Amino acid sequence: MKEVLHVWRVRDVRLAVPAAGLSIAGDAMAMVALLLRVHDSGAGPYAVTLLLVCFSLPVVVTMGLAGEVADRGDPRLVFGLGHGAQVTALVGLALVDGLAETFLLVLVLQTGFAFTNPLWSSVLSRAVGDDHVGRLVSIQQALAAVASPVGAGVGGVLVELHGDRVVFLVDAATTFALLTAGVLVHSRPAPHPSTPEQAGSRRWLSLVPRAGLTVVRSHRVVWVLVLALLPFVVTLESMNAVEVFLARDAVGATQSEFGFWQTATGAGAFVGAVAAGWMRRDDLRLRAIVTCLAVMSLAQVGQGLAPSVTWLYGWGATLGLANAVSNACLFAVIVRAVPGHERGKALAFINGMARTCTMAALALGGLAASTLGPRVSFVVAGGLGCLVAVWAGLALHRAGAFTPAASTHVGLWLTRARGMQPQLDTENVSACHDDRHAMAAPRIRCDRHGPRRVPPR
Repeated sequence: MKEVLHVWRVRDVRLAVPAAGLSIAGDAMAMVALLLRVHDSGAGPYAVTLLLVCFSLPVVVTMGLAGEVADRGDPRLVFGLGHGAQVTALVGLALVDGLAETFLLVLVLQTGFAFTNPLWSSVLSRAVGDDHVGRLVSIQQALAAVASPVGAGVGGVLVELHGDRVVFLVDAATTFALLTAGVLVHSRPAPHPSTPEQAGSRRWLSLVPRAGLTVVRSHRVVWVLVLALLPFVVTLESMNAVEVFLARDAVGATQSEFGFWQTATGAGAFVGAVAAGWMRRDDLRLRAIVTCLAVMSLAQVGQGLAPSVTWLYGWGATLGLANAVSNACLFAVIVRAVPGHERGKALAFINGMARTCTMAALALGGLAASTLGPRVSFVVAGGLGCLVAVWAGLALHRAGAFTPAASTHVGLWLTRARGMQPQLDTENVSACHDDRHAMAAPRIRCDRHGPRRVPPR
């Protein structure tokens, strides 16, 4: 409770988190309205796939530039422009109804999201401090677990009663609330240690996510997590295109029962998000991530073998809980491991690569549904996910990441690859100096292996 109060005492959190909750609910409403608009157009499943691609493509294309902007730009300006573009796109969606115009405006909408999303993560993590990131993420995840299904339900009702234009205008209003919070934040970019010449050279590479890749690869544990995350995204999200066929055709669920399945998954996600906030050490978070990857994979297998819809409810709640815990722990580990002046680039790169895998998953899910059938598709996807979880566990164990010593910012956590120097937590290693007047006191020497105590002279 004390940690929760500390997080809520931060002004930027009090501004951003409630506004983000409203925006998440509005986005869920808009997503339902867009899917229904495309479905009712009669353009077929390929049009739905194209809509989902439009949601991911801007995040993939701009991940290099968005990361640089998140680390170097003025947050108030970026939030104003990014969320302003989103508000404009949503108002445009309320005024037009053609598919071509809809797809174009979705691209504009998601371009604004691509620039603001990693910046919000960077701003709020700096505002609360690294020691409280885990609790912040759990609060955000729990809020999203409630706001998203509520927004989706309200969106469906509003479309049925008043049409989709009302939904898009409501979402524009919630996004404007987030814009207002963004231009009022106090946080500024973290100091960047690079020289002006280095900064100038990076601008030429800003459209290519080379900087984000370099940051992620320089942290061994983070790199292992990313290598495990990307194929797991494919195995997990490829079933999004298959789940309706599993529930309706293979299990025989009604439309309302299919909706209850999604509700059970959301309820599990809320419990998981709250539970993740109680983890205080990074080695425990890493163990939880590996365990949750395995649990989610087994839940997929269980869903594929489910004899009735009741089993779908149970496995759905299990998957939602494990997914929320893994997401919260993963974000907390990455934010604590990556220095503040590089977090935007790292988060934009990871988000962009995950969206790339999402687009691949859409194609693979459709192929699996048509060739293997829904049950076999879920079982195969779950089996592959188990292999990813086993590999991640072994790789993290070899890196020594499961030991309590790895929970600090010193040693294994920030040991950089390719012979680069480790970055030290100045709060924990404030004694790294050469004080010639403290002849009798124990001293700390900083070398390529990190800080170590040496006897007094």
